[in-house]
Amino acid sequence: MVDADTEVYPDSLTRLVACMVHDAKVIGICGETQLTNEDFSWTTMIQVYEYFISHHMAKAFESLFGSVTCLPGCFCMYRLRTQRGSPLIISKNVIDDYAENHVDTLHKKNLLSLGEDRYLTTLMMKYFPQYKMTFTADAKCKTTAPDTWSVLLSQRRRWINSTVHNLVELVFLPEMCGFCCFSMRFVVFIDLFGTLTMPCTLFYLAYLIYVGVSKISDIGYISLVLIGAIYGLQAVIFILKRQWQHIGWMIIYLFAYPLWSFFIPVYAFWHMDDFSWGNTRIVVGEDGKRQIFVKDEEPFDPSEIPMKTWAEYEMRPVSRFTQVTGLGGQTAMDKAQSVMGQSFENQTIQMQMPRLGTPVQYSYYSSSMPSPQQAATSNHNLLQMSGSQMPSDEAIAATISNILDNSDLSTITMKQVRDELSRIFGVDLSSRREFIQSTIQSMIQSRV
Repeated sequence: MVDADTEVYPDSLTRLVACMVHDAKVIGICGETQLTNEDFSWTTMIQVYEYFISHHMAKAFESLFGSVTCLPGCFCMYRLRTQRGSPLIISKNVIDDYAENHVDTLHKKNLLSLGEDRYLTTLMMKYFPQYKMTFTADAKCKTTAPDTWSVLLSQRRRWINSTVHNLVELVFLPEMCGFCCFSMRFVVFIDLFGTLTMPCTLFYLAYLIYVGVSKISDIGYISLVLIGAIYGLQAVIFILKRQWQHIGWMIIYLFAYPLWSFFIPVYAFWHMDDFSWGNTRIVVGEDGKRQIFVKDEEPFDPSEIPMKTWAEYEMRPVSRFTQVTGLGGQTAMDKAQSVMGQSFENQTIQMQMPRLGTPVQYSYYSSSMPSPQQAATSNHNLLQMSGSQMPSDEAIAATISNILDNSDLSTITMKQVRDELSRIFGVDLSSRREFIQSTIQSMIQSRV
């Protein structure tokens, strides 16, 4: 998954694929998300360090348990099937729950309407607890952060409320890795508790400062040590990773801490029944002026979505590009067309098979050759068989080329090409399947 405003690094996709190839237990993975407009405004500046915390450090910690609670929709990857062919993200349970339209509670509304990417991750962890949802810092991407306060407030309202309700779902999952305080369930509970009590943090810090200045009582030195240790360890991580710029961004983040810990969470909780996307729907038009994007409010009709089984999907066309022949999308299986106004029937070529001793008929269909006689002669020269029962690679490649030349590439499938080859040569070509598929793919690429 990649958002429209996401810029993926050149090697990031390879990094994600490599992690999945290395560990078959990984069914979902994401990379680190950075910002493209770090210094655009004060709104973007206060988000830089927060993005590093939530999209790098938090996910790296959750990845230790193999249970990243949110694979962001801006840049992530899911595995379709296991190595044995069992469906994962395309399983019936995941699709049915994700396609739920009956929303009758506030909890469901927050799950389904605000954070689709987080809810999809929750479903994957719910139905496949034995697999891993991981994070790799080697795969990086850049996205555009909200550059105005109103857009940021709208975005964080959706994110915080979605986080709370998804964490509630995860807490009650029966199968979470680990045991007691060393379990992912405990981590999720602490995350949920910290999110709900976040506004209290600001008051507690203010109380510590007041006590320290007025000296009306003993200050809680343990609390100060813990706070210093938290941000001190983060600074150590920056130094070890040589990410010097994050030290400055951390200072800016601390100045904006009242916004992150109090104002934004309280605003989100107060508007928990607001499911709109707010100012995030304001886009810049072609004339450079901002305009509100109004989504289509027509009722959803499930019948408009084409349904297809996996077997039908595997029978998809070998190419989405249609060969322009002027024959209206007909395939090689039914062409007995006219050439420049002159109709002719299928030309049959007799080829003597040395071991079989019987002729094999080959029907050659032409839609663009100058004449039937030239087509038959050219085809006969191309389909010379080797001295064995099986046709040679050259004969197969030439026949594939002829079939593709006279077929609608938007409808014909690899299986149809293989079946036609078997019919033409009169032998079972299952043992040559890999060669046939690679030849078809190379020819399709050369035609695009």
